[in-house]
Amino acid sequence: MKKILVLLLAVTMLLGMVACAQNAEAPAETKDTETTAPTETTQNSATSDAETNESEDNAQAAGDVSGNLVVYSTMGDAEYELFVGSFLEKYPNVTVDCVNGGAGELKTRIAEEAGNPQGDVMLGGLVYVDALTKGDLFEEYVSPNDANMPESVKNTTGKVSWITTQVVNLIINKEKLAEFGVEVTGYEDLLQPELKGQIIAADPTSTSSGWNNLAAMLTVMGNGDASSDAGWDYVTKLIANLDGKISSSSSKVYKSVYEGEYPVGITYEGPCVTYKDDGVGDGIDIVYMKEGTTVTPFGAAIIKDAKNMDLAKVFIDWITSDECQGMLAASVQRGANMNIPTTNPNLLDASEIKFVDSDQEYLSTHQAEIQEKWTELWTAAYGSNTVDIAG
Repeated sequence: MKKILVLLLAVTMLLGMVACAQNAEAPAETKDTETTAPTETTQNSATSDAETNESEDNAQAAGDVSGNLVVYSTMGDAEYELFVGSFLEKYPNVTVDCVNGGAGELKTRIAEEAGNPQGDVMLGGLVYVDALTKGDLFEEYVSPNDANMPESVKNTTGKVSWITTQVVNLIINKEKLAEFGVEVTGYEDLLQPELKGQIIAADPTSTSSGWNNLAAMLTVMGNGDASSDAGWDYVTKLIANLDGKISSSSSKVYKSVYEGEYPVGITYEGPCVTYKDDGVGDGIDIVYMKEGTTVTPFGAAIIKDAKNMDLAKVFIDWITSDECQGMLAASVQRGANMNIPTTNPNLLDASEIKFVDSDQEYLSTHQAEIQEKWTELWTAAYGSNTVDIAG
C-alpha cells in the first residue's frame, strides 16, 4: 500500500511540473535582423508595477483598448522592446504579432500584399524618400502628438511619423590622434595634411551612414544649401585627404577607430554612445562638428487599408508620445522629439549640439545624382586605385 501511495504521489508531482511548464510564459524570442527571410513572433502584453501607479482614468482608458496588432519591424531587440514592449505594458489587453525583416524586404512585402494587407504597421526602416515614392503603400495619418515634435521632424507628408533620428558625428581615438599632434573638432580639421590617409569613412554610394554623412557635409559646409558649390568644394578637398581609402562597411568605421587602427572616423552616434554605455569607451571621444551636424529621421507608418486600423492609430500615438519618446531619452538611440532632454549622460542633449536644417526633400529626390557626382570626383582623384577598408 505504501509503495502504491508513493507511486501516486510521484506521478502527481510530475504532472504538476508539466502543467507549470506549459503555463509558464515563454521568454521573448530573439528577432533575426538578417534580411534573408522575415521571422514571425507573437507577443502578449503583461502588466507591470508601473501600471498599478497610473491614475484610475488612465487605467480605464488603457483597458478600453484591445485587439491584435501585426507589426512589420526592422528593429533589433532593444529598440523593438522599447517601442512594442512599452506599448504592451501600457495596453494590457493588446497582443502583437511581429514580422521582422530588412527595410527593403518588408516594403516589397507590403507592396505585394496591397489590397489584402497582412500587416497593420511598419515600424522602422522608413526615411523621407519613402513617403514620397512609396506613399501609396501607407495610410494617411498624422498623430495629435506631431504638434509636439520639432519642426525638422514633423509629419509633413501625412504618411510617415518620425520616431527616431540619426545624428552624424566624428569618432576620435584619443591615443592614436595624439600621435599626429593635431586636434579635431569639426569638418575643417579633417583637411589637415597630417591626417592624409588617416581618416576612415563609409562609402556614400553603398552605405546608409556614408550617404547620411555626405548629405550632412554638403548641407553644413554649404551653409544649409546641399546643392551649393561651397559644399562640393569641401567634399572635393576631403576626398583628396582620404588618400584613396574608403570603407564598404558602416560598422568598420567606428570599430577601426575604437580599436586604434585609425585616429578619426566619420560615423554616427548610436554605436559611439554604446561604447560609452558599455563602459569601454574611455579611449574615444564623440565629436559633434563645430560647424554643425544634421538629423536624419526614421519612422513608422500605418499600412494602407490595415485590418486593425484603430489599433494601428493607437500604436502610432503611443510611439510618438512624450512618454514613449522620454524612454528613448534614456537610451543610446536619439528619439525624434529632441525637445525632450536626454537622461543618458553619454548622449549629449540636443540643446548642446549645433544643428543645421537639411532639405530632406531635395536630398531624397536628388540622391542618385549626388552619389553620381561623388563617384565622378572620386574616380577623377584615384581612378581604379581605391582601397576598400572592408568590414
